[in-house]
Amino acid sequence: MRKLALLAFFYCAFSYAADRWLEMPNNAGGKIMLFNTKCSGTDDGKMVIATTPQGTNVTGCWWYFAEMVHVVWKSGDTSSFDVNGFKIREGK
Repeated sequence: MRKLALLAFFYCAFSYAADRWLEMPNNAGGKIMLFNTKCSGTDDGKMVIATTPQGTNVTGCWWYFAEMVHVVWKSGDTSSFDVNGFKIREGK
C-alpha cells in the first residue's frame, strides 16, 4: 500500500507542488532528495541532490522504472534505490 501511495505521489501531487520532494537517508550520513524539477540535458529525468554532513552536495538526474528509483550522478556513476526508502517531505 505504501508503494502505491508513493507512486500516486510521483504522478499527481509531486508535479503540482514545488515545495514537496522525496527524501531518504544516505550511507554518508546525509540525505538523498528527489525533486520534480526537470534535469537539463534529458527528456524526462528529474533533479536529485545527495548531501553529506560535511556540506558536500552531489547532483544528478533520476527516473522511476520497474519499482525502483534510478539515478545517474553528474560524475557518470549510477545508483538504484527501493522506492519504499523515500518519504514525502514538504517545505515550510
